[in-house]
Amino acid sequence: MFNIIRESFKITNGNIILATPLIFFSLISSLYLIFSSGGNSIGIVLSGILFFLMLGAFLSGWFMMIIKAIKYPEIEDNKLIAEFPAGVGEYFLSVVIMVINIIIISSIIAILMFIVGKKYIGGFGISLMQLSQATANVEAMKTFVNSLSQEQLLKVNAWNLLLFFSMVINYFILMFYPAAIFYKKKNPFTALWCSIKDTFGHRFFKNIALFLLIFVSYTILSTITVLFGQNIIIHFILTLINFYYITYISVLIFNYYYSNFAKIGSNIDTTI
Repeated sequence: MFNIIRESFKITNGNIILATPLIFFSLISSLYLIFSSGGNSIGIVLSGILFFLMLGAFLSGWFMMIIKAIKYPEIEDNKLIAEFPAGVGEYFLSVVIMVINIIIISSIIAILMFIVGKKYIGGFGISLMQLSQATANVEAMKTFVNSLSQEQLLKVNAWNLLLFFSMVINYFILMFYPAAIFYKKKNPFTALWCSIKDTFGHRFFKNIALFLLIFVSYTILSTITVLFGQNIIIHFILTLINFYYITYISVLIFNYYYSNFAKIGSNIDTTI
């Protein structure tokens, strides 16, 4: 595990150009969503579909760059960038279906969470309008919390815990899904089964350790961003750190999967 963590740092630092597509996509998609937010419902739906396709193109090209950087750490930057359109051409459809599957699985988990919550926790007598108003700012949230009874607070905390564990389970189940598509099966349905089998296989506790490492580091970085991100200069620095972090974690997950589930000598194990 520690060797993979160190090796992933080395790959990321040696191929820092991997962060470039992520930065460009974040910038372009943010501008696109801002300028396409107006208009009628049909225009919004078409804009959403186009953004979805843009996301599929970005992920398929970016993940291809990552797996090439892992397999060939000394690859030149121009050759690594050239892998982006190759990845879009080869994996675009697989990645688009993968994203759809992720949305479906996440929705199913959310529905199950809601059913369990309604049965074992129950409602807490708060409308969606009140919740929306409470999240407007910090002061509104404080006023909202102070207005709740002890019973309501207990139910709110229970719902928060249920939501938290549902999200953790969701992320853990899908952690290796993209890597399985690129390393084992381009068929997104076969790759889904393949990734779940690997996640809950004989390296289950090692997989949990990796997930906890990612979860804890993400929580720490998010907390620092919230606490110190108000200053413009610090916010800029933290934004760059976040881009680096996302790039590194992506490299780490792909490299971990490659080392533990795909690589056999110099070959790739594509069996399920």
